[in-house]
Formats: sequence, C-alpha cells, structure tokens
Amino acid sequence: MSWTSFLEALCNCQEYGLTPLEAEVVMCLQEAQCQTKRELLEFYMQSYSTIEEEAFTQRLKNIYKKFQIDGKGHKLPQLHKRLTEQYLQYQNNDIFFSEIGLNYIYPSFPRDVFGKAIDDLIKSDASDHKQVDILQTFAPNLNDYSDHLIRCLQHGVQIRILLAWPYSEAAKLREEVLRRYGNNSIENEINIQDCVIANLETLENIIRVSGTSKPIDIKLYDTLPSLAIYRAGSYMLASPFLHGSLAINTFQLELTLNSANQLITHTLQKDFELMWHVARRFYPYPNQNWRNDLKILFTS
Repeated sequence: MSWTSFLEALCNCQEYGLTPLEAEVVMCLQEAQCQTKRELLEFYMQSYSTIEEEAFTQRLKNIYKKFQIDGKGHKLPQLHKRLTEQYLQYQNNDIFFSEIGLNYIYPSFPRDVFGKAIDDLIKSDASDHKQVDILQTFAPNLNDYSDHLIRCLQHGVQIRILLAWPYSEAAKLREEVLRRYGNNSIENEINIQDCVIANLETLENIIRVSGTSKPIDIKLYDTLPSLAIYRAGSYMLASPFLHGSLAINTFQLELTLNSANQLITHTLQKDFELMWHVARRFYPYPNQNWRNDLKILFTS
C-alpha cells in the first residue's frame, strides 16, 4: 500500500469522521518528512485552493482532535509520527497477508470477480491448476456461471462440484439453522432439498448444452462442511457457513494458491479433497430419471 493510498483509506475511515475539507489537509502530509505548518499550508494551496491561515489552522485543530493528538508541544509532528507508525504497521500487515496468500476480504460474494477468474483460467496457457472447484451445501449463484462452466468443458478445463446430498441430515440441519437464525426472509424460507435439486437441474442443462463427451465431475456429500469454496485455477474464494446467513452473503476470503506460506490454502485444499473422497459421485444425465437414483444414493 502506497503512502497516498494509506492516507486515502484514513480519510474514508468512519472511525475518524473527517470532513472532505479536512481530508484535503491530511492528503497533503508527506511521508518522508514532517512539514512545518507554513510548508503544509503552501502545499495545500498548490494542490487545492487558496485558504486563509486562520481557517487552515481550524481544520488542523479538528484533525488533531479526531486523531486524538492531545500531547504537549507542537501537534503537527505528533500527528506525522502517529501516521507514519500506523503506515509501517499497515505495510507489515500487507507483507504478512501476501505471504499467506490472502489478497482481499469481500463483504459478500464478488460475482463478477469470480466470473473473470474463470475466464482468465480458460484463456490461460498454463497447464497447472487448470480446474474449477465449487464446494457448497447448495450454490445459490450457480446459474450465474452456467455459460462459464460450459466454456470450461469445451476448453478442457476440469470441473468438480461438491454439494450436499439433499436428503441428508446435514442438509436438514443447515436448513433448520437458516430458518431459525436467518437474517432475512429469503433465508428463512430456504428449502435446501429443492435448492440442491435445482442446482442439479442446472448441471444437467450444462452437460446437455456443452456437447462434450466428458461431463462435469459431480459428487454429493452426507457430512458437515466447514467452508464454502469457489476455486478457479490458483484463485480461490472461501467463506464460512454462519448461522445467520448464506455463505455467499457473508465475508469472502480471496486467496491465491501459489503463496509463499501455504498454511491456509493447503488446509482448505486438503479439506476439499477429504470431502471429495467421502462423497459419492452423481450425474444428472439429460433425459434420464436421475431423481429416483438421487433419493437412494446413500441408502445402499
């Protein structure tokens, strides 16, 4: 994160509550050295507009108060010291997060970003990680990626889909949790059995339209998953199954699989492979009565 980006983040932070005019003053602070008040004022007028010194002083006083700069002596050096120390901490965190493969945290599932990750994978000439993996109880957003998955099949990209067996105790438990603790009316009315079957119908159509001899690799599980996972090549999104919301409606960890420290990404991949191992393969082949086979998948 650059110094300018750091200052922009502070100016937009609700914790400090800077006004747009106060934010302009903060954006004039330099990283390398602490300016004098006169130097800061001159730089401000070069960058923004002419201002009376008294008005500028008042803005600085408001900034000091909001950043809790209340020690004795000149406060501008104290503010600069506080911000440079905070910036160094941000830089160290950026390095640490980069090392463990954490790129970003989204507040909810980034639909277009994952679609682009699949498109980039299809176009890529690399042979490693040439696959798409999805692990969900059911995937509310599966229809959004129908065309992407069809193109994957047509370009030889491996696809693995892990969903809950809709008649499992795990599916019933997840449905009960969402109905009891769901934070909106949609999640309170979720019927996971119907939702998984709707996903299988989407996959049936993808198999039909793709026209390839090798269908999507689909498995259903009868256990409790820990995280929802969406992977496209070395790109991954992971989110928890919280009691109060669907996994796509909570925070998403954006991860890269080729990080220096693979503790997190390796653990998630290992968990996916373990669930893949214990799950049972199921194909909703077009023009077949697969719904009857679905009911007895785990009964024999």
